[in-house]
Amino acid sequence: MCGWRKGLNELFLQQHWQIRRRRVAEQESMSETVQKIKEQVMNLARRPSTSAPDDTDDESDDDDYV
Repeated sequence: MCGWRKGLNELFLQQHWQIRRRRVAEQESMSETVQKIKEQVMNLARRPSTSAPDDTDDESDDDDYV
């Protein structure tokens, strides 16, 4: 193989593996983010639901619904 072709091939392989490493790092980061979001959702799901505030006005309940 010619010297310039060998150098070009090595450069290509270096770039290829650099891109692969970057993709793996991005995927791992996304996996961590997704896991954190899942944990937050599960924590929210475990919380007791809040009830609606008491209707303390003296008016009829008919006007509370549209």
